[in-house]
Amino acid sequence: MKIFLTLVLVCGIATAGVRIGGRLGYYSGDDPRTGQDASSAIFGGQLSFPIMSLLELEISGSYTSSETDISMQQYLISYIEDEYGQNYEGDSLGLFQYLEDEWGWSPDSLTSQLLSDYTATFHDVGLGATMKMKIPIGTLPLKPYVGAGGGAHMIFSDADVLLQVVNEETGGSLSIDPYDKVHPGIHGVVGVSFEPPMVPLSVFGEYKYTKPIGSGSEMDGISMYYIGLNLGF
Repeated sequence: MKIFLTLVLVCGIATAGVRIGGRLGYYSGDDPRTGQDASSAIFGGQLSFPIMSLLELEISGSYTSSETDISMQQYLISYIEDEYGQNYEGDSLGLFQYLEDEWGWSPDSLTSQLLSDYTATFHDVGLGATMKMKIPIGTLPLKPYVGAGGGAHMIFSDADVLLQVVNEETGGSLSIDPYDKVHPGIHGVVGVSFEPPMVPLSVFGEYKYTKPIGSGSEMDGISMYYIGLNLGF
């Protein structure tokens, strides 16, 4: 029975034909390393495989990048809490003492270095698979749809200048690796597609919300707003 259903699915996809397209929009989320807002423009592409008249499987990818200004103190408070479970939010004296005792940071340079501003960079490469179901509304070329699926966000977050300063101030005894982690997640989408008759293209607008899953995930939910285009064969 499973083999039969698989063959039906494959034949349906082959008959309908694949569609390829691109998308751009707005990404709303935070940098998990620094806790700063990483909202920015986002772009990507997709392959859509129609299965039936109202169902399609979409494989998509996206990329976004942003920069934020952050003080060394803000950065290290977030880093120490994530990595060592010590919370020094609002406790500058406790943070100074920790850095001096545990990291060997010279007390003469703590104040000037910790209050200096630096630039942190953030990158998010997203991959996902989504099953979409269209909602029929008569003969109109507008087709609302809903969908759900899963995927992963590969997050790269670093602050190169901050890492150099930490290494120098601790005499080279400590180095902080750039943040590069894969966050699996589940997502839901809602949108509307404009599909004019007798033309091998469609235009869509979509909202996508991703919830990272897994124990100890420090990622918050991610919202993405897209407009896109698909071309059929």
